[in-house]
Amino acid sequence: MKKILYRMTVWGLALLLSPIFFTSCGDDDNTKFVPPKIEVSNDEIDTYLQNNMLDKYNTAVRWKWEDRFIDDDYTATPVKRDVVIPVTKLVEYLWIDPYRSLGDGGKAFMDKLFPPELVYIGSYIFKEDGTRLLGYAEGGARITLLNLNSYDLTNKTWLTDPGGGILATVHHEFTHLVHQNFGMPVGFNTISEKYNGEGWSNNVSLADAIKLGMVRNYGTANEYEDFCEIVSHFLTMPKASFEALFINQQSTDGITNPDQIAHIQELNTGRKLIAKKVSVVADFYKNKFNIDLYKLRDIMEERINYVVTNNKIPE
Repeated sequence: MKKILYRMTVWGLALLLSPIFFTSCGDDDNTKFVPPKIEVSNDEIDTYLQNNMLDKYNTAVRWKWEDRFIDDDYTATPVKRDVVIPVTKLVEYLWIDPYRSLGDGGKAFMDKLFPPELVYIGSYIFKEDGTRLLGYAEGGARITLLNLNSYDLTNKTWLTDPGGGILATVHHEFTHLVHQNFGMPVGFNTISEKYNGEGWSNNVSLADAIKLGMVRNYGTANEYEDFCEIVSHFLTMPKASFEALFINQQSTDGITNPDQIAHIQELNTGRKLIAKKVSVVADFYKNKFNIDLYKLRDIMEERINYVVTNNKIPE
């Protein structure tokens, strides 16, 4: 791997402490984004990106090695040429199109929030202490996607894993752009009693996170990460799996061990908090953007199933 330079910001950083994925993203004010000048290129990849991203969505894709995207203390690998177009097709099919297929509300939402710049990097970004970045969003201006050289639609972990798959990362980071531009759903931050702040721990188990009303350990950090984790899990996990794990109440019938009963009751209490958060978030999207989050989830599930079953993005 080569070391490349990047001006690190505090807009939104998706940090992964190996081997556990988590996302760390800030909530600073947005800055005005001025896209760099687009150089004319005859490269077939640049032509594809020009026609399918810049012309259609006013979004520039940076896939060639540029020093400005990596801090001098970090190392990373450039994205391979042969995955650039497939990744872009995935971005369109499983990120842009699902929202736009919802009608005027979804189209207006994407026109407003889809970032003017995407950065593709082949590997994770590694720090000298062994930690690694998973992806990050920068104040509505840019989203950087990592580990793209591992592109493999037959690898469900790379594609759909809720704790670090490309879809969970994309939708988590995109949700940061939502609250950075439009604020948080009213009352969301008071549903759970507390957040752990910078003291959150990778050692927090999924069960303990659920008991607190979060769908993942990193959601315990603050309301913003909690919000983004709720949305990304809701949109990219199968409906049945999401509801079985995070919504449905578990019966204690036939269980006699007091500790086990108490454990299940605490999980059920946390699930009620998660269900309330989902409802608040769905109302927020409907009232603010005219987006039916439940319908969007159904569209996502249908498309993910197609990709996983056929191991391809439809033409």
